[in-house]
Amino acid sequence: MVDGDTFEARVHLWPGLEMTTRVRLRGIDAPEMKGACAEEFRMAEASGEALRALLADGDVAIFNIGPDKYNGRVVADAATRRTPSVSAALLASGHARRYQGGKRGGWCWLSAR
Repeated sequence: MVDGDTFEARVHLWPGLEMTTRVRLRGIDAPEMKGACAEEFRMAEASGEALRALLADGDVAIFNIGPDKYNGRVVADAATRRTPSVSAALLASGHARRYQGGKRGGWCWLSAR
């Protein structure tokens, strides 16, 4: 687990060919482990645990795979046997927010409430 919106996956490309890659979940942003405040770090730990629990549901399928701006990582949707959209589940539980590219907002303002 990298953080609440990125995980490492061993991908079966075809019989006999596998690779490990980082998968950034499409359409969401989660707090960063290297956040700007202690509250963002706490939220990042919680979102990472939520993602880990969702992925533990069973085999993970990644689809709608595309390139990411960071080398060695892809952007994709993910699903498990019990969770048709991992991104939607993280949004519904409050562990992530919608993200469609561009500058991401911070998370520290949430702790000032």
